[in-house]
Amino acid sequence: MTNIYSDALRFSDPELLASDYLNAFYNATPISFPISPFEMLNYERVTFVLRNFKKLEGVYIPAKGEDDVPIVSINARRPITRQRFTAAHELCHHLKDSDNQIACAIGARDASEKFADAFASALLMPMFELRKKVNQYSDENGNVSLESVLHIADYFGVSFESCLYRIAYKIHAIDGDTSPDSLKKRIKKFKPDNVRKMLGLTYLDLYCDLVDNYAEQLRFTPNDNARYLFEHEYIYNDSRMEGAEVTIEEASEIVTDLRLNAQNSTYCNEEHEAYMSIAGHYKMYQSIFESPTKDTLSIYDTFLLNRDLFSYYPCPEFGGNPRQQNVLVLGAKFEAVDFRDIYPELAKIDVEIKSFFEKRHELKPSEYIMHIARVHHRITVIHPFPEGNGRTSRAFMNMQLVRSELSPIYIKVEEKDEYISALELADKEGNYTNLYEIIFKVMIRVHAEMYSSNAST
Repeated sequence: MTNIYSDALRFSDPELLASDYLNAFYNATPISFPISPFEMLNYERVTFVLRNFKKLEGVYIPAKGEDDVPIVSINARRPITRQRFTAAHELCHHLKDSDNQIACAIGARDASEKFADAFASALLMPMFELRKKVNQYSDENGNVSLESVLHIADYFGVSFESCLYRIAYKIHAIDGDTSPDSLKKRIKKFKPDNVRKMLGLTYLDLYCDLVDNYAEQLRFTPNDNARYLFEHEYIYNDSRMEGAEVTIEEASEIVTDLRLNAQNSTYCNEEHEAYMSIAGHYKMYQSIFESPTKDTLSIYDTFLLNRDLFSYYPCPEFGGNPRQQNVLVLGAKFEAVDFRDIYPELAKIDVEIKSFFEKRHELKPSEYIMHIARVHHRITVIHPFPEGNGRTSRAFMNMQLVRSELSPIYIKVEEKDEYISALELADKEGNYTNLYEIIFKVMIRVHAEMYSSNAST
């Protein structure tokens, strides 16, 4: 822990408090950017959690006694740059307001919130380093373009907007009208998110930092709440991703009937063939969430999952067997491997899976999750089964996560386009960055959904 708590209250300037904190935290060692506010919270022994808020950016809850720890809650629905800003903002409350519980509403502008916002900006974008970057990108008049601001924001791991305002109002290095209304119009016209994508900038490093500093909270053991979420939300969304026309109410009704009646369910017959894959989904996730969790893992578990997927079909023996001919995967940017090479290719992946699984506790969570994402993509390219490859490979991704005590995921149908585009980029260029990023984002979302007890605040 840093030793500036006794002095924090005397600071009336957030810039000075941020500077003093950085000096205390880094203790004469070089500062690496982007700065990690999540690491700082952990260092201060403040537990931070991600929760689904509607009206709040974050919450600071002080420790109730010597045996208690302070807690910071951060809105899981906000972009990663905003989550980092909120973490820095709540760190300020911990330093200056450690006796008070504070709920930070979105858009709040009272004095303490303004101070914490200014502290967060100064902490994440220290003036000495910001001036260096502005000088690096400035033109002959000392100004930086909006595209340059985007690169500077990426360097500091902050939003384009917060970086632009800090450069405009603290360094005065933005040309033209910099009134708030004018800057808002310029931001809207510039479309920073679109330009980021065009420039190939990503938030991958920021997500890795968050996940690695959030490792303890992401530890997962199957429980009734998780089973309920996946039996309903996962099965609904994954079925919709595969083109099944089913409502969330219908999916919930089917799952409930299956839970109560198993093989005697009214949906386990040929009259309800359209729902048989939903029944198969249900059985797959019974295997994934089995208790106790198995401590072994193999690529050949995909065969068991595929068998479960088709277990309620009229010819259940169809599932769990590799394809016996070459196929053209419609819409894909790859050519599936020759069916005679399926087992040799799976054997290669199996070696990697077992190697990573054995050393999973030695790896950073982000490293292991990225390995799982690569395996997921490679299975889609091998395309080992006649049908159900996407559903099976996503289920196996969750089997790997659960057996590694990490939070499982499900991709919402609204996220399908981003997910497919990420797979296509990996197909065409061997570039997994976007796939890693969406897996991290989805994991944070699902984790918050499983543990958020009150999403209305």
